[in-house]
Amino acid sequence: MRMRCVRQVIRVVVVVACVATLGHAETRPHYGGAVEGSLFGAPVVLDPAFAEAHADVTVVGLVFDTLYTALADGTVAPHLALGPPVFDPARGVTHIAIRHGVTFHDGTPLLASDVADSLERVRSKVGWLLAPVTAIRVSGDGVDLVLRAPATEAATLLATLLALPQAAITKHGQAPAAGRPIGTGPFAVDSLDPASKKLVLRAFDDHFAGRPYLDRLELGWFDTPDGEARRFETGAAQLSARGVGAFVGAQPKYPAREVESPAALLLFVGFGKQHAQVTSERRFRRALDLALDRGALATITTGEHTLPTRVPLPVEAGAAMLDAAGRAGDAEAGRAVLADAGKQVAALTAASLQGVKLAIIIDQTRPDDRELALRVSRGLDKLGIGSTIEAVAADKLRDRVARGACDLWIGQLAAPIGFAVAWWGMAFAAGNDGWVQARLASGALDPADAAKQFADRLPIVPLMFRSLLIWHRTDVHGLGFDALGRPGLADLYWWKGKP
Repeated sequence: MRMRCVRQVIRVVVVVACVATLGHAETRPHYGGAVEGSLFGAPVVLDPAFAEAHADVTVVGLVFDTLYTALADGTVAPHLALGPPVFDPARGVTHIAIRHGVTFHDGTPLLASDVADSLERVRSKVGWLLAPVTAIRVSGDGVDLVLRAPATEAATLLATLLALPQAAITKHGQAPAAGRPIGTGPFAVDSLDPASKKLVLRAFDDHFAGRPYLDRLELGWFDTPDGEARRFETGAAQLSARGVGAFVGAQPKYPAREVESPAALLLFVGFGKQHAQVTSERRFRRALDLALDRGALATITTGEHTLPTRVPLPVEAGAAMLDAAGRAGDAEAGRAVLADAGKQVAALTAASLQGVKLAIIIDQTRPDDRELALRVSRGLDKLGIGSTIEAVAADKLRDRVARGACDLWIGQLAAPIGFAVAWWGMAFAAGNDGWVQARLASGALDPADAAKQFADRLPIVPLMFRSLLIWHRTDVHGLGFDALGRPGLADLYWWKGKP
């Protein structure tokens, strides 16, 4: 039996990140079989360091392992690590011991050098995440990290940061090979075919936490919600993020239940450089933030829980609930902010903005994003600014965002729901703002200061947090969600044998 079992809960928020006992004797797991499901969009990168959207972090969690894992109560537990980080005052370092006997998918052993090299790569590629660390080196059965603030509090923060999917361990600390990454996770990649929109994973027999129950896991993505739902309702797929909700009054071929995740997925507006004189101006962003009717966003999903927000922080991490006025927006106040900005910035005068059409790009494999873009477009219209919406392939969106070849874009962030430092770090980084990195490098991150700086700088404009609702056949058991809102696909199993 795998170390990571789940207790199934129907139609309630499920957070599973710990060892649990199966709820009923009749649901005893069986090994074997395959399950087909879908991702919440196309996975763009299978490289942990660059994982950001929900599909990316879901796949990363199946193929790679982290040193620590996030628990439902907001704490972390050792995973590849043998225990918590231990500060050694005599040497001035924090030591992390690594499990023995862990192997990569190709059969080679996980070494302390793989961990050290992986963390060094995270330091260079995801600057804010390990900003408290000044040096990393192999030491005996683990790694030593030199922290800028060598104290127990800093070591605790370090474990929290190392539980993020971006800090997963890769072989030799190198970027995984495109299409065939090698990790230590519960599944190995069998094939990745962007043309057919399918990722096939096979169980890793030697996973240190126990072999997954399934032999194979097939995950697809779709340009339209109906395509995904139709496969589930006709019995071709066993999991669906839309399923019964897509066709009113319809029933799937096989009996089905639904499980809902915590609202740990942030949807936001990011900014490009195509009209940088407009979109880089903080007062333009503030005007848009004010003009948005976030109350209307609740109708976009197919029944999932939604929480409109103006900060990149879930309630579980300390944010206040947005009141009715905050949800409704204030277009008049937005226009006043823009008019005041126009007195100093020529590009923001009413006459200049009248001739501008801002390009909003969206991921064509995330159908809900078009509805979000339409709400953003209406907010711009209230400010007297025209816009267009363009759906592009997921990899094209990532490339254009990196180059700034757009004006606005709809993005996703997924982090452990109770980890405030992770949300602040990811939100500022998504807007190419180094404020959090600088703060973590100089000491602790003060939540009040982070909220103040975010409101002033607005590196991104948050829209809402949402949960995910997944339908599953009743003979497929074990489905739950972790603290990031990722489905626990490694714990799925068929009841009464293989299908």
